[in-house]
Amino acid sequence: MFKAFVGCVSIGTQARLLGRDINSEQAAEDETPSWQVLYTTYVHTCSPLRSGETLLPIPLYRNPPTLNGDHKSVIKWQTEWQACDEIQMAGGCKAEHAALRELSEVGSDLFRRGWDIRGRIEYITQIPTYYYLYKVGGKSLEEEKARKCRDVVESGCLMSRYTTSFTSSATHAESSLIFLGTT
Repeated sequence: MFKAFVGCVSIGTQARLLGRDINSEQAAEDETPSWQVLYTTYVHTCSPLRSGETLLPIPLYRNPPTLNGDHKSVIKWQTEWQACDEIQMAGGCKAEHAALRELSEVGSDLFRRGWDIRGRIEYITQIPTYYYLYKVGGKSLEEEKARKCRDVVESGCLMSRYTTSFTSSATHAESSLIFLGTT
């Protein structure tokens, strides 16, 4: 029986890199970011941990194990987040609303698990780590900037709006990327 390895060939205890995984995104540089965010969507196949400077994925293997000697809790949370995102994007059924609540409400089970993972990553890496809170719509950029996040404030989270300077749609990104953290 043969075991398959993506992107490398196993030679005894050595591994040789053959090339990039064509399904992966570009990864963040191997340097310590000043901040990071736990962020994914249903179309991402890469690490949900992103560099704050570039929003590029940080491979999980660069950090010590998150829980119980591995990163399974992070991957499980990401899989559940992506499943909810796919359901709400497809729409057209009652499950859409339940999935949307899991993604966008600080009282949801998915949020609480992700929030705990975010805190664990922050503790392990000693890097301020934020959580991406999904938000649908909004009437205008001005209204979104002035919006008070009562649920967020009551949960003890710090809300930070991220303004990107490396995309052409900075106003859209500013109104849609809401990161939560405690630092």
